[in-house]
Amino acid sequence: MYIDSELENEAEALRKMGGAKTIIATAPNSKSMSDLVGGLGPNGKLIVVGVEFAAIEVTPVQLIMGGKSIQGWNTGAPADAEDTLRFAELSGVRPMIETYPLEGAAEAYARMMSGTARFRAVIAMK
Repeated sequence: MYIDSELENEAEALRKMGGAKTIIATAPNSKSMSDLVGGLGPNGKLIVVGVEFAAIEVTPVQLIMGGKSIQGWNTGAPADAEDTLRFAELSGVRPMIETYPLEGAAEAYARMMSGTARFRAVIAMK
């Protein structure tokens, strides 16, 4: 399920669907992760794989009510990444990316580091 956070509040949209069982937070943005906790359903789990140094802000009540949890996860060994990519290819999963020309590499990097890149920033080598 894809929710466009510019069009609607992610947590609210997830609650309308009954709440998420699992949310895998890949974006390195602690504020976004904090906001998603409210979209977890009963016994829901936020799995954090995006690395960020800022704190994830959550109240004890958010976790206790409904038995919600937050777990960190190291994304694994290179073989795990290969298996994941193979599964994505076989399943028709395609990435959502922002493409930049080589001359725009500095802009892509700045957007990525500031957390304003909407999707993964990719440099197109033509």
